[in-house]
Amino acid sequence: MDPTTKLTVAGNGVLGCWLIAAPFVLGTPAVGRWNDVIVGAAVILVAGYNYARAVRRRPVSATGAGLIAVLGLWLVVAPFALGLEGVALWNDVVSGTLMASFGSYNAYVAGTTPAFRATAQ
Repeated sequence: MDPTTKLTVAGNGVLGCWLIAAPFVLGTPAVGRWNDVIVGAAVILVAGYNYARAVRRRPVSATGAGLIAVLGLWLVVAPFALGLEGVALWNDVVSGTLMASFGSYNAYVAGTTPAFRATAQ
C-alpha cells in the first residue's frame, strides 16, 4: 500500500484519539462530549482495522473508509445541530473536515485498487 494511504489512515486514528480527549481538555458540554467520544471510538476502530490492512499490503476497506468520511461530515454538522459554541464548535468542524477528507481519499483508493476491482467482478 502506498505511503499516502498509510498516512491518511494513521491520521484518522490520531484524530479519533483526539476526539476522545478533546471534550475533556476543552470543557465541552455533555451532549458534545458524548458525541465526540462515540464518534472518536468508532473512528479508532475502523481506522485501526484499515491500518492493519494497509500494513499487510492489502487494500483498505472501502466501506470502512466511507464510514469514516460520513462520520467526518457528521462532525462538521453536529456542532450546529447540538448547539455547541466557541472552541468546541471549531474543533469539531476542523477535525470533521480532515477526517472526511482522509476517509474520502481512502475510499477512492480502495475503489481503484486493481485487486479490489478483480474481486468485485
